[in-house]
Amino acid sequence: MTLPLQEAARAAVRGGTPPRDWNPVYRALAAGVVAGAEAAGTAGPADGGTPEGPETDERTDVLQRQLSARALLVVTATQEDGSTRRLRIGLAPDGATFESSRDGEDSRWWSAPLPAAGEEILALLAEAGVHGPAALTLDDAAPALRPSPAQLERVREELARGAGPEEAFAALEDLDPRLRDALAARGTRLALSLTLHDPQEGPGDAAAASFSRLWVRGALGLYRSDADGPPGQVRPVGDGDVLGTALPLLEQGLAFAASRTTRGGAR
Repeated sequence: MTLPLQEAARAAVRGGTPPRDWNPVYRALAAGVVAGAEAAGTAGPADGGTPEGPETDERTDVLQRQLSARALLVVTATQEDGSTRRLRIGLAPDGATFESSRDGEDSRWWSAPLPAAGEEILALLAEAGVHGPAALTLDDAAPALRPSPAQLERVREELARGAGPEEAFAALEDLDPRLRDALAARGTRLALSLTLHDPQEGPGDAAAASFSRLWVRGALGLYRSDADGPPGQVRPVGDGDVLGTALPLLEQGLAFAASRTTRGGAR
């Protein structure tokens, strides 16, 4: 089905899935719907129970499963022309649910057996021009490149004067060429994130755990950075590093979701 995210969120509330039971990603994306539900007193119990309401059909069930996924893997690809494709995958032992969108278009929602998760990721990466077999690059095989504190301060000064990123980094004559290429890159950008949560382990988003990794295509190759890493730090990697990261995240997400199947409120 094709449906705007906000309408999907409202449908999930009407179907009886409490917003406090949603994955934190969707709580943030549909903050207005969450606030309205909480103000109306329909936020629901944290134990995953659902208030009495109308029977849900198959379409609503897909939305409920997706928004309340215990493990949500998000893949985003932004092309050089600025067009952005998003794929959000809800993982559960009995199958996967999906939300896919491009730029400001309405989202597509569906469910499929678990192998489809890998197939959809492969298709998105191919569309973004990222090919090759999975090959996770270990940190010791790709030494980190990062600007010194003095270099970072100089870049901040240049940006404060109105210079663009490429111009600001170009002013650093002693910067590693690969680092300059990565920090001023205008090529395809990719992002992977996994968000795990279990409402029984704490209120709201307190018990959520997440991991995020980013890649950018420069003139000299592909570079990786982690959201929690030092500012400006990147590692040169091959194309296979993206899929090499995605597959372990899929496995981790599924293992987490499976561990909650015997807990109340988990699907």
